[in-house]
Amino acid sequence: MSENKLADVDWLTAALAAANVPTLACVLVHLTGDRRWIEGRFVPTRLRGMDDNDSGGLPDEVQDEIRSAAEVALRAWFAGQPPALPDPAGDLLVEMMSVSLGEQVPVDYAPMIWNDLFVSPTLDELRSDVPPPEGFSALIIGAGISGLCAAIELAEAGIPSIILERRHELGGVWFDNRYPGAACDVPSHLYSFSFAPNDWSRFFAGSREIHDYLNKVADDHDVRQHIRFGCEVTEARFNEANGEWEAEVVSAAGARETYRATMLISCVGAFNKPRIPNIAGLDGFKGPSVHTAQYPDAGLDLAGRKVVLVGNGASAMQVAPAIVDEVASLVIVQRTPQWASPFPKFGRDIPEPLRLLLHKVPLYRLWYRLRLSWAFNDKLYEALTQDPDWDDQGRSINAINDLHRKVLTAYAKTELGDAQHLLPEVIPDYPPFGKRMLLDNGWFRTLAREKVTLVTGGVTEVKPDAVVISDGAVHKADVIIWATGFDVVNLLAPMKVVGLGGRELHKDWGGDDARAYLGTVMPGYPNFFCLYGPNTQFGHGGSLITVLERQMHYIMSMLRQMFGKGFTHVEVRQDVHDAYNAKVDATHEQMVWTYPGVESYYKNSKGRVVINNPFRILDVWRMTQVSDLDDFHCSSHVETLVKAAVR
Repeated sequence: MSENKLADVDWLTAALAAANVPTLACVLVHLTGDRRWIEGRFVPTRLRGMDDNDSGGLPDEVQDEIRSAAEVALRAWFAGQPPALPDPAGDLLVEMMSVSLGEQVPVDYAPMIWNDLFVSPTLDELRSDVPPPEGFSALIIGAGISGLCAAIELAEAGIPSIILERRHELGGVWFDNRYPGAACDVPSHLYSFSFAPNDWSRFFAGSREIHDYLNKVADDHDVRQHIRFGCEVTEARFNEANGEWEAEVVSAAGARETYRATMLISCVGAFNKPRIPNIAGLDGFKGPSVHTAQYPDAGLDLAGRKVVLVGNGASAMQVAPAIVDEVASLVIVQRTPQWASPFPKFGRDIPEPLRLLLHKVPLYRLWYRLRLSWAFNDKLYEALTQDPDWDDQGRSINAINDLHRKVLTAYAKTELGDAQHLLPEVIPDYPPFGKRMLLDNGWFRTLAREKVTLVTGGVTEVKPDAVVISDGAVHKADVIIWATGFDVVNLLAPMKVVGLGGRELHKDWGGDDARAYLGTVMPGYPNFFCLYGPNTQFGHGGSLITVLERQMHYIMSMLRQMFGKGFTHVEVRQDVHDAYNAKVDATHEQMVWTYPGVESYYKNSKGRVVINNPFRILDVWRMTQVSDLDDFHCSSHVETLVKAAVR
């Protein structure tokens, strides 16, 4: 929509008609200073599940009153009238948030809510310019979301950086994944950098739109000049003689080169190594056989063909509804059933007027994002904690979790329609959230189609024109699509990382048993930082971008303190690292992911959860707010750290 229509009453009226009413009420309190918009008959019903509760559950006449008042207040704001409450107190912010959601948000969330709406003085001081030492530089491995975030933050601090990217384009998983139906299951306005809002076309963006967004962020912040494409890092080694990290790189043409810098940041991510089962006969299959992360750019001709889809995780749940109308038949092979939640706005376009409202009224966008952050984040935490007195024969872990089971089961029944015979095949025997909670975009309705066959088991053999399942059944196939996930527990592999005294990171980790302090730093590896490291993914929802920004916030806090005190190198203390990881493991013992009978990609070969973070997002926010140099060995001379390596 063109800029010159900003003052058009029809545009604003249309935008407010499509706007989220509880969000508008919060905006009204800011603009008018009148708290009646969060009291009495204006109080909305409780937000349920993943729904935005756009109407607030309010009568039409009450909604109209809020929208009309918002139009008056916004038109005055557009005309230059400042908000009556530009700086609400923390307790009022929590009250506004609680009312808009229809449930009580704990008061200790006030600082985090404040931070998301405004930049506090503490953060301003933390972000003050402290120049790095002469010659201080950084190497970043990977030009996905993590790499872009790191490069932008470092540039703001005046730290030169180079990004080494093995692909020929940036974007990481959003460059790789272009299978039919590929999209994010986190709301677009939550799956965005806080410093780079976007004019999203859909409430849940598709993979191509996300990739376009990342390209735009890179261009807006002039990141591309720092990227060296086609450079795969095979080994990174800390040079004790000069205190630099040296990255050995192999180009696509096989040429070798060494890059050097004072600090190293791994941004390689976890979902970058597709896992394809080693199955007898696979090489002899006559038709196309592709992993979802390696789907061809031009797509596949599936019209009138027999397709076997192996897997029923997040990718499979997007692929199946996207291709079912095209194929002649679809066989879906699942090992175990998965829980799937209603996904009301998946695939829905954001109305044009509402897009402009989100763009032109930052306060509306920020409150909308805040409400999303609760619905997709800590709201669910209680459902994930084991109640030792609760006994439901392994089906649920507490009363709230059991309610989720009942609601999700009822939803699956409704979606299956006349195909109720499938219900035993799709309802898991483990508690909700034991594995990643998936979001339904027509999955159950797809399973109910006559041309779709759901089988439980594994593929044991591939014939030239068929697959054989573990029960011996043979299913004809023209095309096989492997939605079998990724090797996520072997973090940073196959890259070799060598620290003080020649120690190797993967040996320290025992292969797939990765550990780090705050998922970011490891003892014995000075000035080495890992974004999306071990135990950083939130199993109860949330946006990975939030995690990455918090990690970078912590790193930048550390660097500025280092520079201010004349230090050039830091290495986390072993006792600090070990105490944190002991707390991680102890907390996990109380969570759903370690409950007997629950197995998932979150665990390594030893049964330890290495992917998920067991804490509330608020807890992680606090832990990463300001770094404490007392947790580290700090030095302005690398020799000090080298000598300490024998401790």
